[in-house]
Amino acid sequence: MVYICKLAIIKKTKSMRKTIITILMTFFLATVFGQKENNTFMNYSEFKENNPSKYCDFKLKHRTNGNVFMTGGITNYRLKKIKPETKTEEMTKVVWGIVDDDTVYINSYPYSKLIGYNKIIEKGYYSYFIGEPARFKEEQIKLGIINEGEKQIGVCCKSGYVILPNGQIKILKPEIMETLLKKNKALLDDFISKNLKQENVYEMFDFLHRFNQTIK
Repeated sequence: MVYICKLAIIKKTKSMRKTIITILMTFFLATVFGQKENNTFMNYSEFKENNPSKYCDFKLKHRTNGNVFMTGGITNYRLKKIKPETKTEEMTKVVWGIVDDDTVYINSYPYSKLIGYNKIIEKGYYSYFIGEPARFKEEQIKLGIINEGEKQIGVCCKSGYVILPNGQIKILKPEIMETLLKKNKALLDDFISKNLKQENVYEMFDFLHRFNQTIK
């Protein structure tokens, strides 16, 4: 009888061990495979270091021409189905940018007070993207659209933007390009010879790309 009781205890103990091991393995696998990679840059430094510090569940939606026609703006991107919903304000107006499918998108609200996200075309010494010009005077001054003392101007079109190494964002135009390229005389001379205008955005992007190639 004593032998049978001991045998029952041993079987019960083994069963408990198996149950505990199963629970621990389930928890481990859920932690490893259920963990989401961070996809939200809270500031420029995180973007520069490619080290997003937070995760948020969302769907990135490319705006259609029809949507732009109805509500204005440009065909940039918007975040939809943000979860939890309590993060909507932060994701719309606070964060610096996001990464989605290995592509980085900068939040336009912090620098322009316009809602939307724009795709970073190239990340480098100078990063750059296409965006909508700010409509408010304070932001227009910060971005270099107008100078101090000048009147606020109306805007309606897509523009090129450059992100400087210190994180400042400036609208791309020939005057600032000459400043950006001054460390490379050959590129600067080539740029000046082209006599580009502000609307020649992609030509100016090409010069920034070539400059980035010279920086290790």
